[in-house]
Amino acid sequence: MEENNKKRQLQRAVFVFTLVVCLSAIAGGLGSATFSNYFKEVYHVDSAQRGFLEIPRESPGVLCALIISALAGFSDIGIAAVSQVLVMVGLMVMGAFSPSYGMMMIFLFIQSLGMHLFMPLNDAISMDLAREGEVGKTLGNFKSKANMCTMVTAFVIFAGYRWGFFSFKDKILKPFVIAAILSLIAAGLLVYMKKIMPRTQIQAKTKSKFVMRKKYMPYYLTLVAYGCQKRIKLVFGPWIIIELMGKGADTVALLGIVTSFIGAFFSKYLGKMLDEKGLKYTMIFEGGYLLVVIAALGAAAGALERGGLGSHGIWVFLVYCLYILAFLLEQFNMVHAFMMRKLAIDPSEVTASLSVGLSLDHILAITVSAVLGVIWEKFGAEYVFFLTAATSLMQIGVGLYMGRQLAKQEMQR
Repeated sequence: MEENNKKRQLQRAVFVFTLVVCLSAIAGGLGSATFSNYFKEVYHVDSAQRGFLEIPRESPGVLCALIISALAGFSDIGIAAVSQVLVMVGLMVMGAFSPSYGMMMIFLFIQSLGMHLFMPLNDAISMDLAREGEVGKTLGNFKSKANMCTMVTAFVIFAGYRWGFFSFKDKILKPFVIAAILSLIAAGLLVYMKKIMPRTQIQAKTKSKFVMRKKYMPYYLTLVAYGCQKRIKLVFGPWIIIELMGKGADTVALLGIVTSFIGAFFSKYLGKMLDEKGLKYTMIFEGGYLLVVIAALGAAAGALERGGLGSHGIWVFLVYCLYILAFLLEQFNMVHAFMMRKLAIDPSEVTASLSVGLSLDHILAITVSAVLGVIWEKFGAEYVFFLTAATSLMQIGVGLYMGRQLAKQEMQR
C-alpha cells in the first residue's frame, strides 16, 4: 500500500516538473531569445555596448558553481523555485517598468542568474525523478517536451513581431511580462512539488559544497570539448548564415524552429540509446557524430568564403541541413549529466558537480570564442570548424574509458 502511494506521488511529481520544464522553456523563448533585439531597439546599443552586456548576462554562468556551493544544505527543488523567482523579477522589471540602462543591466544579471541556476538543477531533478534503468529515457522525455515548447514559442515570437502584436516600442513589453508570469507559476509549482515528492526522492540535498575530484576528470574533459563545440552553435554557425550567405534574422529563426522540432525526437532517441546501449556507445556516437557534422560544415564554410558554392539550389539546402545537424549538439548535454551521475561518489555531489561543469562551460565561452574568432580572420572560416571538430575525439576517448571503468565496476559487484 505504501509502495503504491509512493509511485502515485512520484507520477504526480513527474507531471508537475514536466509543467515546470515547459513553462521555463516558453519563458526562455519569450525573454532570453529576444534580448539582442531588445538591446538594439530599446537602448540603441552599439557593438561595443553589446559586447559589454555579455558580462552581466554570462557572468552568472561562471559564478554558478560558487553560488550553488554557498547554498549547500538546501534541496535542489527549493533552489530551483528561487531560480524561477529571480527570472521573474528580472523579466518583470525589464518588461513593465522601462528601467534606465544601468538598472536594466542589474535586472539582466538577476534574470540571468536565475536562468543559469536552473540549468544544472533541471538535469539533477530530472534524474532524481527517473525510475531504475530509465534515467536516459526520463532525461530524453523532459528535453523533448522543452524542445517542442521552444519551437512553438519561436513561432509565436516570429508571428507576433511580424504582424505587430508584439513591439519593442510598447511601454509594456508583453513577451517579457508573460514570461515573468510563467516563471512565477513555475516557482509555485516547484514549491508544490516539494510537498508531494516521496521522502526517498528528496533526501538527496545539495549538501556538497564546491566539488572537484580526480575521479570526475572524464566529465570535465567532456565539458572542455563540449564548451568548444557550443561556440559553433552560439557564435560561428549563425555567422555562416549571416555573414557568408547574407541571410537575415528571419532565416536564422526559421532554422531554429526546424532544429527544435527535430531535437524533440532526437533527444528521445538519445535517451533510449543511453538506457539500451549504455554510456560507452552513446559517448562514441556523440564524438563521431559531431566530428563528421562539424567538419562537413567547416568544409562548406570554406567553400562559401572562397565563393565556391552557388547562392541558390542544392548547395544552400545542404548548408542549411548541416547547420541544423550541428545545432543538435545541445541535445548531448543530457549524456554528460548521465555520465556525472554514473561517476558520482555520493548522489549529493551530482548538482554541485553539474554546476562546476556549467561554470567551466562559461569560462570557455569567454576565452575560446576570442581565439577562434582570430583564427577565422587570419586563416579562414573552415579552420575554426576543423579545430572544433577535432575536440570530438575527446568524447570518443572518454567513451572508451568509461566503458572500461563501468565494466570493472560490474565485475567487482
